[in-house]
Amino acid sequence: MDKNSLVLTFGEIMMRLSPKDHLRIEQATEFDVRYGGAEANTAFSLAYQGDRAAFVSVVPANRIGDCALRSLVAYGVDTSRVVRKGDRLGSYFFELGASQRGNGCVYDRKYSAMSLASNADLDWDAILEGVDVFYFSGVTPAVSDEMALACKAALTAARAKGIETVCDLNYRGKLWTPEKAQSVLKELMPLVDVCIANDEDAPSALGMTCVSGSLAHGIEERDSYVEMARQICDEYGCKVVASVVRNVASTERSQWMGMLYQAEGQKHWFSPVHDVHVLEGVAAGDAFNAGLLHAMLNGFEPQETIDYAIAASVLKLSVRGDSNLVTEAEIRSVASSGGATRVAR
Repeated sequence: MDKNSLVLTFGEIMMRLSPKDHLRIEQATEFDVRYGGAEANTAFSLAYQGDRAAFVSVVPANRIGDCALRSLVAYGVDTSRVVRKGDRLGSYFFELGASQRGNGCVYDRKYSAMSLASNADLDWDAILEGVDVFYFSGVTPAVSDEMALACKAALTAARAKGIETVCDLNYRGKLWTPEKAQSVLKELMPLVDVCIANDEDAPSALGMTCVSGSLAHGIEERDSYVEMARQICDEYGCKVVASVVRNVASTERSQWMGMLYQAEGQKHWFSPVHDVHVLEGVAAGDAFNAGLLHAMLNGFEPQETIDYAIAASVLKLSVRGDSNLVTEAEIRSVASSGGATRVAR
């Protein structure tokens, strides 16, 4: 990877509908409309940091599809590879939690253009032309069996072309079972160079038992994340594994730390711990991934890389919506300060 590399992300972009003012869905009489999805969020964040980012998906050729893509194009993401077909953009309802009530998510993505698309709709030889890094998450193969096939076809073509491959395991229990996830992802992982595995991802997506998946005591169990990374590299041949490690006290209060592991030499690095007041918890993992990729693209040293990636993630916790509207300079400032803040004058 280098700073001129083109990163292509593959996944479903959706319309997000959120009740205002911390209302529950049952109380809402109006919804705030935004657009996002794991891979779209990562592409957005990369572009906002000044990297070359492209996004591929299947999006309906109607005004709603246009709005979704415009939300990316406006910030510099290349959407020229997107397949325009189908009738419906998937959506989801996001309810912001408070205190001990967690955030709520209700998917409305059945029969979306992406879920009904075929692997044959995506010409990977053409789509991957000029691409240096291919990125997807575990959400994409969970959308449908055809999209699982598409992920394997993309990874196979990328490997043949010498393209770096990156996967965020990103397990979503509302989309598939651990058994289904493991049967699919264990076939894809040998084609992955860089793996991001957070919280319950490794147990649910890969069936690993060395980590508990605890959100309450992740930082105390940091050594188990190193063992998880070692096992992933040994079993699947990944070169790098990265993780967000958390202690979550409530919806608004948590501690965040990052871990980076390199298979060569079996070395690992931890970031400082950030005490965080969470404004909104959506897409912080996507922001971490984009920060990680930005650091790798720009040749950061390993410690600087993980410090930068976790800083990007915790900054996303202060931003409403799916998109991480923070610059490289803002991320560097948080990374170098270890979380201390001051007024920018």
